[in-house]
Amino acid sequence: MLDQLLSLLTQYEDLLIMVGIVSAIVFVLSLLLTPYLLGLIPVDYFSADYTGQTKAKTLLGFIKTVFKNTLGLFLVLAGIIMLVTPGQGVISILLGLFLMEFPKKRQLELKLINHNPTFKTLNWLRDKAGKPPFSR
Repeated sequence: MLDQLLSLLTQYEDLLIMVGIVSAIVFVLSLLLTPYLLGLIPVDYFSADYTGQTKAKTLLGFIKTVFKNTLGLFLVLAGIIMLVTPGQGVISILLGLFLMEFPKKRQLELKLINHNPTFKTLNWLRDKAGKPPFSR
């Protein structure tokens, strides 16, 4: 059994090293970008009367929406990976969901933000970015 495990480790050594390097890069990027991205979200974003949704009416607006959705998808996927590797997995998933546009997004965001530990963590990270805390 131990011999088989050692054989697998030596067989996939290059792949394991690459996964470790990618994991370290994503970890550092998540530490640097998470407070900044949270700082971009308006303070009243989670209040009941917030209506900041805009539709892409121009080509530039469409490109911006595609970019935000792509970045959001990347953050969600990176967050899923960070659930099993070092990094801020849950926070990255939340940021990705906040950026993306999909049906019932608002209800999901409000449900997630009403979880007190999540709300406190997001506000702590906003404080690190020098931004005021979210209001509910």
